[in-house]
Amino acid sequence: MKQFPLLLLLLPGFLLADVIYLKGGGKLSGRIVEQTAEKVVIDIGDGAVGVSMDRVEEIQKGPSPLEEYDAKAAKLDPKDVNGWRNLGQWAVSRGLSNQARAAYQRVLALAPEDPEARRALGYVQVDGRWMTEEESHRARGYVKFEGEWMTPAEVQVAQASAQRDQARDDAARRASDAQYTATMDRLQKEEDDKRAREEAERIRNNPVYWGSWGYGVNYWPATGTGTYPSSTGGTK
Repeated sequence: MKQFPLLLLLLPGFLLADVIYLKGGGKLSGRIVEQTAEKVVIDIGDGAVGVSMDRVEEIQKGPSPLEEYDAKAAKLDPKDVNGWRNLGQWAVSRGLSNQARAAYQRVLALAPEDPEARRALGYVQVDGRWMTEEESHRARGYVKFEGEWMTPAEVQVAQASAQRDQARDDAARRASDAQYTATMDRLQKEEDDKRAREEAERIRNNPVYWGSWGYGVNYWPATGTGTYPSSTGGTK
């Protein structure tokens, strides 16, 4: 069938996990927390992922890193700073970011100045004080602009550039609108001219209209005869 067992032997990290192989390729590794006829849910460390069973090629179950983490944590003394620090390192090596965070938070609860735990949790040291990344930026006078930390001068430059870009875009849009309007006016004028020519042609090809005589074929009294059509028929 497949050489999955050999693959798992070559990759010891996967040997300790439930593995869901997907149809068409790809796999998910972690701890299966739910499985029904319709779907299987696997916790991959950063959260649970649900997969429809019609997408599953094969499931191989085994002790997962999450289970191993839980077992290690259960054996630790709540006040064992080194033990929780080592567990945090182990969780990082297994890609268990949430569990690593939990272990390092335990370390900080016992040793608030622990540098490894502080750095692992995203703290930086500024003038001898531990701060979050955001606090450190603000302490150094940086401000956040469009998702990036900048100096106030850089923000001014970025804003001026954005305003120039906006003005250019507005001018381009106005020019495009004006061109569109001019094109539509020209097409309308061409259509009006065409209709006027067609109307003039129609009038030329139809019987002449002479004032009160009305539409239709009219007869002008013939010179010297004095005859013209009578309203009752015949001639006078």
